[in-house]
Amino acid sequence: MATDSRLLPQELADLWAQYDLDELQSDGVKFVTAGTPTDWGLPSDVRSVVPPITLGGGIPDPGSLPRQALMEAMQRALDTGDDDAPLRYGGAMGYDPLRQLLADRYTRDRGYPVTRDHFLLTNGSAGAIDQVAAALVSPGDVIITEAPTFSGSVRTFRGHQADIVTIGMDDDGMLVDDLEPLIERIHAQGRRVKLIYTIASFHNPMGVTLSDERRHRLLRIAARHGIFVVDDDAYGDLWFHEATRPQPLSSLAECQGVVTVGTFSKIVATGLRVGWIHATPDVLDRVVRVRFEMGNSPLLHRMLFEFARDGGLDSHINTVRKIYARKVEVLGSALTEYCEPYLTFRKPGGGFFLWVDLAEGLDGAEVQRTAAEEGLIAPAGMAFFPDRQDTGDHIRLAFSWVDDDELREAARRLAHACEKVANG
Repeated sequence: MATDSRLLPQELADLWAQYDLDELQSDGVKFVTAGTPTDWGLPSDVRSVVPPITLGGGIPDPGSLPRQALMEAMQRALDTGDDDAPLRYGGAMGYDPLRQLLADRYTRDRGYPVTRDHFLLTNGSAGAIDQVAAALVSPGDVIITEAPTFSGSVRTFRGHQADIVTIGMDDDGMLVDDLEPLIERIHAQGRRVKLIYTIASFHNPMGVTLSDERRHRLLRIAARHGIFVVDDDAYGDLWFHEATRPQPLSSLAECQGVVTVGTFSKIVATGLRVGWIHATPDVLDRVVRVRFEMGNSPLLHRMLFEFARDGGLDSHINTVRKIYARKVEVLGSALTEYCEPYLTFRKPGGGFFLWVDLAEGLDGAEVQRTAAEEGLIAPAGMAFFPDRQDTGDHIRLAFSWVDDDELREAARRLAHACEKVANG
């Protein structure tokens, strides 16, 4: 009689139960801490007494989303007759006309000529940072990041088994005076610094912009030591006034030693998941060698090209700049009205974030928790320090997503939270 060789699910469960998943996981997983790419450290047991207002993530204003224009652009992208190019695999570099459009904008706005060969399209700026790390970082290499910095990028670097070493910040950005001594100490330990990661314009979370003088010094120091500068420029186009428009690092260096990552997520919509790497062609050649996912969606690339061409993207960015400039004024005024005894802040010149300095004696984690109980969700400063130590105690407020009335109410709720913590 033939034996029934079919496996039952319970048999498989019993067989797999004998293995330790920790022993089967990659070394990269072991380097990544628990939580999410944007882990804010909010306790799961907190319950709000009212429907919460979230000033958490950097998400574009819902009313600004160009739904109709994107639908029309998608129709044009698909209107190719019998040509199936929009619906089949694209190349590893991305859709050539969209890359050329980016090159034309950079040439116009940054004052030096580049071509489409200076651009590689990616899965948002997060995917760009991941691919840059895959191309340039080996396990044990050191990456210098600002402290504070965007926690998602730190998580990516740790996934590539890099060691993170931090450098401080002030209202003019990275403390570049401390950079060369830090590099020399790391090299004296026999370790190699591969990347310096900065958010030079409209920093996340601090909102500050690296000063011109420090930009020049950063580039000189990095070049002397053969270290790439990775400039996370997700917010660089979102300046509020002409006087606050920064000169990009890639412009100052004419791309030499600078790898810039950008995205349509912040200037159009996060759900698009299309970004880019801007670097010299020889650097991008190294990135393409470790790209194994067959590129991104040709359909989305074509839609974005149709949306952006003939000034469409410029017009949209000009519109949203005004929205965010108004919102930061609304939030700033409300914080001054309600919260002045408990905090100070500096309004950013662009971007999505306002960094709050809590008064002495106010613990950031306690204020965050109490604010959540009052109906305000916002990350405490420690979420943005790689070592999770925020000695100054801060709260980051993202003003981009909610409306003006909610911004004013958020400030009032934050004031109540600070008052409760201050009074014990």
